[in-house]
Amino acid sequence: WQVMPLLLKSCPNLHTLAIKGLVHRVTNRCGDACACVPKKHSKILNEDLCCLCTCQVKVLEIYEYGASFQEMKQMTHFLDKLPCLETVKVGVADDKYHMRKFLRANLLYLPRASSKCHIQFI
Repeated sequence: WQVMPLLLKSCPNLHTLAIKGLVHRVTNRCGDACACVPKKHSKILNEDLCCLCTCQVKVLEIYEYGASFQEMKQMTHFLDKLPCLETVKVGVADDKYHMRKFLRANLLYLPRASSKCHIQFI
């Protein structure tokens, strides 16, 4: 995840970002997908660090979405910070498929930076 800001800055023409799973095993070297996700020990303003705010990604594909607290937090962050986002494609994890309607309802009500953003379930 630490490489995400570098990837986004190095690829200004990136229009589709596909991610398999939004969470990972946490170690003492791990961070969130964007450095501007608030941390307890950090006092740096979010706007100063956000690599997503200038990102041109139009399509975000999330596979194996499980709707854990961490995944919902990360999804909220992506939707709130990606101003050019037009489509979010969400693939629900197999073990959460029975909760698909509930997950759909939760995601559809999240605020978005882009008024053009639509969420699709695949």
